[in-house]
Amino acid sequence: MSAQPWASGPRADPDRNPARVLSAIALASLAAGAINIAAAATVGRDSAQNLAFFVVVAAAQLVWGAVALARAPRWWLALGAVGNLVVVATWVVSRTVGLPVGEYAGVTLPVGFADGLATALEALTVVGAVALLVRGRSPARSPARSPGATVAAAVVVAALALVGVLAQAGAIGSSSSGSDQDGGGGVQNGPYAPGGGGGTSGGGSSGGGYGGY
Repeated sequence: MSAQPWASGPRADPDRNPARVLSAIALASLAAGAINIAAAATVGRDSAQNLAFFVVVAAAQLVWGAVALARAPRWWLALGAVGNLVVVATWVVSRTVGLPVGEYAGVTLPVGFADGLATALEALTVVGAVALLVRGRSPARSPARSPGATVAAAVVVAALALVGVLAQAGAIGSSSSGSDQDGGGGVQNGPYAPGGGGGTSGGGSSGGGYGGY
């Protein structure tokens, strides 16, 4: 009888910690999707290719995150891990050696705040999904199994998403000279372009742009 209260405590649910992980990565995916929607609305305005890329990525991340909050079977975890890994790898290549194809093929892009934040959230999703895959199964209704952790994660991730969206939109972190002047020496408005969502001055990139992928 004395063991009964202990059995009904926090340790009684073996899915509690996995539920926390699942809630965190689902929310991270939603946040990354929000930033990529902002990218589609900014750097996608002048290029159908850029617009299509960000719309597809954002839609996939939003749908994956929303579904994962309810239930994420192994195949759904694998899908999220692979999809986000492809996006992360694309970003890394574009920032190191340049993408082999696209409007700005061969251009090595600078790392911006918004694109770096989105990539970090995507990498977190990959790591968490792989960890749950290794575990063997994922919990259903993760917010209900770990309400406190889900609320805390939601607050943190929502704040990050808001900052990322505002940075992408140029509301924070952009210089007026970079956004209002164009020296004609740089490439503008593209996920493969230096400066991404903002104007360039003398070939440099403004701080408010989303360099994209």
